[in-house]
Amino acid sequence: MRFKLLRKKLSKVIKIGLFLRHYLKQSTLKSTTNTKRIIICFDGIFPHGGLVDRLKGIVSFYEVAKLLNYEFYIQFDDPFHLDVFLKPNKVNWRIQRKDIKWHLTKTRLLYVVNNFEINPLEVIKQSNADTFIVYANIDYFKTFYKGIGESDLEDKWRASFNQLFAKTKLLKDKILEVETDKYISIHTRFTSLMGDFVDSSKKTISEAEKQELLNKLRIEVKWVLKQTAYKCYVFSDSVRFLNYINSNEAIHLVEGNPFHMDNYKGGSTLDKHLKTMLDFFMLVNSEAIYFLKVSPMYHSSFSKYAAIIGNKPFNVISKADSYSA
Repeated sequence: MRFKLLRKKLSKVIKIGLFLRHYLKQSTLKSTTNTKRIIICFDGIFPHGGLVDRLKGIVSFYEVAKLLNYEFYIQFDDPFHLDVFLKPNKVNWRIQRKDIKWHLTKTRLLYVVNNFEINPLEVIKQSNADTFIVYANIDYFKTFYKGIGESDLEDKWRASFNQLFAKTKLLKDKILEVETDKYISIHTRFTSLMGDFVDSSKKTISEAEKQELLNKLRIEVKWVLKQTAYKCYVFSDSVRFLNYINSNEAIHLVEGNPFHMDNYKGGSTLDKHLKTMLDFFMLVNSEAIYFLKVSPMYHSSFSKYAAIIGNKPFNVISKADSYSA
């Protein structure tokens, strides 16, 4: 227990050091703004998780800004520029690195990545700072709106997302290149189980277990296909599963290999990030989404939040207990 606490404290010190090393270069003694504002950052200083984790943080702190009548900005240029794929809709949220200044008393760092215990609305409300530089990856809507039903929470989340974002022409055109007809979607999440995806989890299974799992999933895919007259797209973080199911069932795939945004090492074009965006917004545009979770597979927010944004039916087909990640 003592070692865990020490490690947690050391991690916090390291994060503060990384932050200060970056922002002290942009410090100022002059007032930086006449209004209160929240700036959520994705600049490569800290890991955040995948696309949906980042969207959770963005929409949560936009909600805080709305509730407190603060200005809201998104600084997202690592590992790609967000506005290549998503542009401002009702809110002009763009801000450049050079325009974010650190004031000793009027600026506050709020690092809440993977912090489920905090209520950021109350933290910001009670602070004397006028600028909050935020690093976040959690959906706090249940914390903000206690007692509100799941459907109403989803409506609020969807409304805020749509106020912030509209698809760029590039993203819209790429989606249309893939599909113009109606379709349903199936989504699975393996993380490292199949040995073909790099993620925060490390668990793998034997070759026999992999094949058994593929066979079980094929049964579930067959059942889904019988429920619809629409064509079916399958999305997954496992290339092995995608190749297997494409060889054995009448499904469709989006070209390209999945990868985790936080494991991006550079040295490529936007193609890999476009693949992530295409997968997500193809799910958004589905007539219905089926999330398959056969033990020992993992839970996922990727398709769940796509269903929320698209306001589409989300069906979980779960067999036995799965790991959480």
